[in-house]
Amino acid sequence: MATHCRLPVTCECGKTVQKRNYAQHCSSKYHMSYITKQQQLNEKNNLSSIDLEFDIACYLRQSNLRKNQTNIQMIVQKYQNKDPYTKTQLEFLNNDSIPANFHIDHIHEAQILACAIKHTPELKPHNGNILALSPLRCIFNNVPNLAITAASINLSKGQAIRYFLSHYETNRDISLLAAFIQTSSGKERSIAHLAMNIVDLIKETSSNMSESIREIRLEHGRVTGAYHYDIVAEQFDTIIDRMKLDWNENIKLRSGKIYQACK
Repeated sequence: MATHCRLPVTCECGKTVQKRNYAQHCSSKYHMSYITKQQQLNEKNNLSSIDLEFDIACYLRQSNLRKNQTNIQMIVQKYQNKDPYTKTQLEFLNNDSIPANFHIDHIHEAQILACAIKHTPELKPHNGNILALSPLRCIFNNVPNLAITAASINLSKGQAIRYFLSHYETNRDISLLAAFIQTSSGKERSIAHLAMNIVDLIKETSSNMSESIREIRLEHGRVTGAYHYDIVAEQFDTIIDRMKLDWNENIKLRSGKIYQACK
């Protein structure tokens, strides 16, 4: 028995000790230091997974949208020289440069598409390979998914989408209208009416966006990994569905009053 207790045992930290001393070793500074380092490494890997979604969102956005005058004119004409969210007249003509206080907004935010891609493991970039995401980037930055709005509106919209997704990822239900009200500053009813215009446009264009994702083709016309893009479209549809865009619900304002979200 005594001989058996003296048998060497190699711990996961790499240190070899006698079996009888193994329990004591596990509480040693050397072993605890190893465990701490492993926990820090695991946390870093988890952060890398979170960063992956952020990186995808950054990749999807084109930084030179303001330079494409043809697209800008098409957007302005499409919405009859109006901001589709505020319904106010744009402060510039369709052949003028966009003022700094206006943004070219993606109706369906990069965060939404990045979330759908994250839930499609086959399309996650591996070893820097982003080739499969290129067609999605083209669709995302195409005129049907673009609008021109005030910079403040664009920032509030992005904030509300982030808040909605934080609930979506943890299986907590919240409508996009509620997300707007809970994240925006200002008069709540004005925010709610503004959110109605935003969500109406999301609702009107979501089917076309989903269909465009499903119809992705290579340049030579053949379908490539089509079932992967189908999964992205399905994930996108699920996210849109969870936004509750039917406007048939009552929303409790921060003041405690009820806002009837209907037309």
